Amino acid sequence: MLRRFFAERGDPEPFYDDLARRALDRFPVPVEGRRIADVACGTGQFTAALTERGARCVAIDLDRADIAGARARGLDAVWTDARWLPLADASMDGVVCSNLLEHTPDPGSALAEIARVLAPGGWAWVSWTLWWSPWGGHAIAPFHLLGPRIGARVRHRLLGPPTGKNLPFERLWPTHAGSILRIVDELDQLQLDDCYPRYWPSQRWLMRVPVLREVAGWNAVLVLRRTADE
Repeated sequence: MLRRFFAERGDPEPFYDDLARRALDRFPVPVEGRRIADVACGTGQFTAALTERGARCVAIDLDRADIAGARARGLDAVWTDARWLPLADASMDGVVCSNLLEHTPDPGSALAEIARVLAPGGWAWVSWTLWWSPWGGHAIAPFHLLGPRIGARVRHRLLGPPTGKNLPFERLWPTHAGSILRIVDELDQLQLDDCYPRYWPSQRWLMRVPVLREVAGWNAVLVLRRTADE
């Protein structure tokens, strides 16, 4: 996995395929026969892995190139914004949302949409990259540790313009564990069942330490449950 991570910029598919399979190997809920939305599906790594395990999936993404990549894999994929999902209320048993929250300027709306489409008792598995972690700045890492604007300027001056699509305030926004957990706490329809670092899930305690989690958590996972309607 470590070798594939460092090769991710040039050849991302093997890393994300393996990451999806590994996540599902330790998934906290059953997926066979469930109706699951893969929100921010990319080129369909989670959708393919979920389908292999017997789930009925709909793949959703805002990047047209990624949608084309998912369809090239033989997957049904829909182009739309995660803040306005083309799904009926309470129509999904589960939602997988891998590495979306840092790529939207309004993660609260995306989480509210996840809550809307989940049936009561349904679950959501949501991950995102923490801004102050080593990879938080994506295309400008590690200069993002200077802040999104200063870091981008320093990176440009030292190494030239960054390549890739995930540039600060274009396709990437600083997103922190503290702010996301506050949003979840304010959403009455969602209950937090678990929170852990994606790459070292045994170290859940990290996500309970306010400053340390922003750096050492690297990529955080929320396991959410749709509460019953009153």
